[in-house]
Amino acid sequence: MNGVALFAISYDSVEILQNFAATHGITYHLLSDEGSHAMRGLGLINDRVQEDHAAYGIKPNARHVNLPYPGVFVLDRDGVITQKRFYESYRERDTGTGLIAQALDIVTERSAPVVATNGPVVTARAWLDSPTYVFFQRVVLTVEVSIAPGFHVYGQPAGDGLTPLSIEIDAIDGLEVGPARWPSPRRFTQPGFTDGLWVHEGIVRGTVPLTFAAAPGGGDHAVGVTVRYQACDDASCVVPSSLHLRVPVREAALVGRSLPSPTSKT
Repeated sequence: MNGVALFAISYDSVEILQNFAATHGITYHLLSDEGSHAMRGLGLINDRVQEDHAAYGIKPNARHVNLPYPGVFVLDRDGVITQKRFYESYRERDTGTGLIAQALDIVTERSAPVVATNGPVVTARAWLDSPTYVFFQRVVLTVEVSIAPGFHVYGQPAGDGLTPLSIEIDAIDGLEVGPARWPSPRRFTQPGFTDGLWVHEGIVRGTVPLTFAAAPGGGDHAVGVTVRYQACDDASCVVPSSLHLRVPVREAALVGRSLPSPTSKT
């Protein structure tokens, strides 16, 4: 992405980071800061918590005392920190693409594999911000809904008897599914509805965070996605509809095996 770069900085040695990157297939820059001199110079060391607490008052296990919790910092072109936050766990992490998307408040661009399917008035596409996952990594699913010109689909809140745009994820052992996020719908006024309705038009992208929390060795998956909606024009509505997609993802430790076939159906 133009003008944006991703780095990871650690107090570990160059040798340790080289081995770590080779083992886990990391392609972005890893910076060795033995002694934490650069981190202290940038003000990245959180010295406002007690020694028996980790970042933001999270009480650590005995073996974690004096170990820093992983954090994310966003610096502008002048080296000024504009955002910072710490994870509440040593395990759960975002992908590099996901971090950049969060920092810039954007939805990730399409990455392979992208699956698509068509329904009445609507086309749905889905992809993950990473084609692979590791234990407790948070991967973001993006669902792009393209609505035919002259039509809209209902958003939240929807009136009685109406079906709003929504995403459902099929259960997978160990998969934790976060709340879906959609852009704000616009108010649509129609005769007979004094309060108006909330609708989406054009191209709409929703996101759902997914965390693969099963023990390593869970293998490859095809994430089942159901998109529900009801489309209308100014005169009439089609019946509530649903689109089904399956988005393949590989466990990083098993990269090199063939992916499950992406499929879609209405």
